[in-house]
Amino acid sequence: MGDYINILLKLAENGLYNTLETSTVKLADQLNISQQSASRKLAEMENQDMIKKSASPNGITIRLKQKSIDILKSHYDILEKAFHPITKITGTIKKGIGEGGYYVSQYQEHFKKRLGFKAFPGTLNIEADETGLMNFISTLPKITIDSFKTKERTFGSLTCYPITIGKEKAAIVVPERTRHSNTIIEIIAPVNLRKALSLEDETKVTITR
Repeated sequence: MGDYINILLKLAENGLYNTLETSTVKLADQLNISQQSASRKLAEMENQDMIKKSASPNGITIRLKQKSIDILKSHYDILEKAFHPITKITGTIKKGIGEGGYYVSQYQEHFKKRLGFKAFPGTLNIEADETGLMNFISTLPKITIDSFKTKERTFGSLTCYPITIGKEKAAIVVPERTRHSNTIIEIIAPVNLRKALSLEDETKVTITR
């Protein structure tokens, strides 16, 4: 089917339901293929009930049939999602493993410098669809906090993504090493989000850019 997409796109420029009057020579030139290839592909598309083709005094007339319109619509839906990424996502609050407060306290000065706030000592864990999370995160600005050492140990780098929950400023933090699955994100904020937004485990929450 991919061999026909360029032809379908060219025909669609004339309108999905309009009839295009052209010639195989002209169409071949526009598609940068040989006239023989253009003729062969049009014949194949006609046999597959993708187009209606008729002879005309100046060459041929072509009209898209519903099968081709459906193909173009499916490609449009994919491209629309790619070029208009999601700006919010809804997930479920999950109970943490109790280590967030310790790690947040170690990165506080870095959060202040890079994110503009010191974080409440704890993280809010949210579970959401992995594909949705990846699409959402891909739209966000990325802020990197480099790894650093203390007298006791080395702390790995973090990638942070500023977000908003309710009216609260926050950030998704993705550690270089994590125990969580790809469906769980950790969120920090200047306030205790659970108290500020009256959130409990297993409830839904929406994150926005």
